[in-house]
Amino acid sequence: VPNGVLVPEGVDPEGREHRILFAGRQEPRKGLQVLLRAWPEIHRRTGARLRVAGADPLAVRLLLTRLRVPDAEIDVLGFLSQDELTAEMASAKALVAPSLGGESFGMVLTRAFACATPVVASDIPGYRDVMTPETSVAVPPGDPGALADAVEALLADEPRRAALGAAARELALRRYSWPDIAHRLVAIYEDARGTAAARAAP
Repeated sequence: VPNGVLVPEGVDPEGREHRILFAGRQEPRKGLQVLLRAWPEIHRRTGARLRVAGADPLAVRLLLTRLRVPDAEIDVLGFLSQDELTAEMASAKALVAPSLGGESFGMVLTRAFACATPVVASDIPGYRDVMTPETSVAVPPGDPGALADAVEALLADEPRRAALGAAARELALRRYSWPDIAHRLVAIYEDARGTAAARAAP
């Protein structure tokens, strides 16, 4: 049974702020450096803002300096409460998850889905189990050019972007919401209990 996610009420895939969100710690496997390398091109082509949540602001500033990437239109938010992160996800046009690997399950993707937010994410194990063509855009890990192209294409086609967001929320409700997972857990326990009872029968 997959991890559950809270599905907030009243989120709309349309009417979003013209910005994208990165949510994660500043560690190499999360791929923030890939997104920052792609950022000048993404910003030049789309005019969007980037919001960076969950990463230590000083570490992000040092990374920007090391990569020689200007911080134009980048908001470094630091650690956010769960409610603040949900609000960020529900107002962004897309979540970008450029991880390089080592993700056991795409929890950050399912949170975005619950907020009707499509994702542009690396095609890696863990994420691959969560993403679908109806909800997400997969990109090769570690490729800033491919990432820039994917984000530009998504932001350039608002009807498609909104449709992916709506499908993402439907998927979250169907597959990852707590009530759905509770039903599946009950079915698993009842099946196990039935199997045990059958074994115990003379």
